Amino acid sequence: MSAIYAVNGVEVEPKVSISDSLPDAAAELDRQWAIQAESSHLVSGDREFYILAPGARGHEIGWVRVKDNSGSNLPSRIASGTGDAAFLAVSTNGRVMCAVSTEDDEKWIVVHHFPAEGPGAS
Repeated sequence: MSAIYAVNGVEVEPKVSISDSLPDAAAELDRQWAIQAESSHLVSGDREFYILAPGARGHEIGWVRVKDNSGSNLPSRIASGTGDAAFLAVSTNGRVMCAVSTEDDEKWIVVHHFPAEGPGAS
């Protein structure tokens, strides 16, 4: 639930926003998501992360561990299957979220770092 609140909260600010009116909006979304996922260390060395199953009933399926061997165009691949590029992804250690959301006439990429938990966490 923390990941859902981190992307849907009232005070959420996108790391990147891309206007749907751009002629290459989908390609730019793919490119920017890859940059943000890489720079935030979302994807493990084995190319694995968790994704909340995209689509209207994804919450019923829950988090799915995936290995993205393609490594490119993930928002476009999700949009081709669901009709919308929106999705939430979390690192395998649960510390980083990188999500795409649809907001009015643009797509947002939201990056959130969760605090470490357990003894010694700061």
